[in-house]
Amino acid sequence: MATFQTNNSFLGLGIEATRGTASSAIKWIPITSPQVTPMQAFLRDEALRGSAVAVYDHVAGVRHDEYDVKGFLYPDTFPVLVRGILGGTDTVTGSAPYTHTIPLLNNVSGSQPPSLTIQDFDGANTFQMLGAQMSDLNLTFGAEAAVEWSSKFVGNPYTNIAVPSATFSTQPFVPGWNVSVSIGGTSIAYVIDGEINISRNTAPIHTMGTQAPRVNFAGPIDVSGRMTLVVDSTSDLFTIGSSAYGLYDNSQIVVVTLTDPVNSYSSTFTMSKVQFTDPKRTRGKAFVEVEVSFSAAANSTDSGGTGYSPIKIVTTNGISAAF
Repeated sequence: MATFQTNNSFLGLGIEATRGTASSAIKWIPITSPQVTPMQAFLRDEALRGSAVAVYDHVAGVRHDEYDVKGFLYPDTFPVLVRGILGGTDTVTGSAPYTHTIPLLNNVSGSQPPSLTIQDFDGANTFQMLGAQMSDLNLTFGAEAAVEWSSKFVGNPYTNIAVPSATFSTQPFVPGWNVSVSIGGTSIAYVIDGEINISRNTAPIHTMGTQAPRVNFAGPIDVSGRMTLVVDSTSDLFTIGSSAYGLYDNSQIVVVTLTDPVNSYSSTFTMSKVQFTDPKRTRGKAFVEVEVSFSAAANSTDSGGTGYSPIKIVTTNGISAAF
């Protein structure tokens, strides 16, 4: 009897040219904490049969599968995740390093991001999930940690395939100490940690005649987050003054740039209309901190030229091809 090692696990993720057909452009992404979950519904037979019994049978109902995963931010593979959550076409400009600009997809055909193929090897078996749609992409960063993303995918029922041949680059991830934040055009050097959460509330749509979803449908985008900062002066931006960011209707542009320390490749998150809320001055440590939440609103600046968007994400790396 064999016992299989978790460390042999890996993930392949690829944009599908045709929804529900396996991608031929799989990107191999270093990951942590992967989890494949078959979401099989069962219908209970509770018809009365003259006995003090509640359930007589279970019949398989509809099914979709979910995939939860985390990873560090590597600029050479991160754009495939950005395409999965925002959906826009990757526009590549410049020469090495190349700039990849991926906007929110806004169109008259449902504004659906491209579907993805997931190939997850757990050390024993490979699970392939087609027609997968990202539900959320969450980013966390802190001075003493690596930048990390986490995501949930909603996909069609998995099938088992042969173990694919995976190759990974040696691109370094981004440490939290190499993250910069600006608010209202001013660099803020006293951020301790923070997060950006991009949600689509993706859910399967089931119709009669098939057990699998007709489509996994992404809803409208919502962007929110939080930051913890050192209280750096007696005129704290978030709690003091007649225009304190966390107390008044005073939207600000927020730019978060995450840069790897070896090649200087970066991912930049621009939110041009951010409202800060719920500022909390905390004294649980030897120094005073302020914790503040934020919500990004739709605006034309971040849209990429079509409609509105609350966020724009631009990544630079050594990859010349569009994702």
